[in-house]
Amino acid sequence: MSSERAGRGAHLGAVLFAALVLLTIATFAVERVARSSDDVVNTVVLSQSENRDSEVTFTLAEPDSDVDVLIIDGNEGSDGDVVATLAEGEDLAAGEHTYGWDGRTDDGIPAPPGLYALEVVLGEQDRDVKPPGRIEISPRSEDG
Repeated sequence: MSSERAGRGAHLGAVLFAALVLLTIATFAVERVARSSDDVVNTVVLSQSENRDSEVTFTLAEPDSDVDVLIIDGNEGSDGDVVATLAEGEDLAAGEHTYGWDGRTDDGIPAPPGLYALEVVLGEQDRDVKPPGRIEISPRSEDG
């Protein structure tokens, strides 16, 4: 009798394990779909030339009538302070947008060597997005 119960217990355990695996996979799939539909800023490309000029390109999934495109301090441990404003209060359609940055701060001085990041503030949607990727400003030879 006990071997019959053990067999049923093992079968029940296997069924429960399979159900948990299926639920985990289903949860993962639902989460991926939810995240991909939430990607309001995607396909971000940060590129730069040797003379500190950089270009940022991103795609908006939805239009927004009040967009700020900012270069922020991207160094580890920084507060993400705004270094340069590339656009302020722009009305942008869904799709690809490209902005150039000359490596200067909003005060017009060359940004110090370090890492910089992109921040896109979607005012209409009340969201700010900091996509991955960094722009690196290296010291100029005349900077020492």
